Amino acid sequence: MEENTLIQLRATSAVLQEYGEEVARFYREELDKDDRVASNALINSVEARIARDGQTYLVQLQLLDYWKYVEWDTKPHWPPPSALLQWIKVKPVLPRPDKNGRLPRPEQLAFLIGRKISRVGTKGSLSLTHTLAEVNTRYEALIADALAEDLGDTVHGWIIEYLCQ
Repeated sequence: MEENTLIQLRATSAVLQEYGEEVARFYREELDKDDRVASNALINSVEARIARDGQTYLVQLQLLDYWKYVEWDTKPHWPPPSALLQWIKVKPVLPRPDKNGRLPRPEQLAFLIGRKISRVGTKGSLSLTHTLAEVNTRYEALIADALAEDLGDTVHGWIIEYLCQ
């Protein structure tokens, strides 16, 4: 099929770009609202990209690798102590005195937090799941309308091309 006979998805491309930007914006807000912000690294990594391969469009969200641990529950495990120490410093986690009034050192605090995670795991935020449910609901009709517009424009162009032969 010649290039001029393929459907041109101008309106759809524009709506998908807007959709990707809305997913990124809403996800950042959800992470902030759910208090899943320590260093802002995950929030700052959120970026939407639209890729096209012929007539196929792909909306991708670029995120730091650890997004999945924030999103979903984790099973009990021993997290890396260095990661916990970094999190304690960045968050910051303020230790509470024990029954004798002593404050735990950061290393002790990391051990205590790690021990709890080793027993119960972590609770996921489901921030991205909620984001996609919310934004998809709003954009389903817009994407369908854009596809219909593009299809109509293409068919109209084919008719004009046929009549002008």
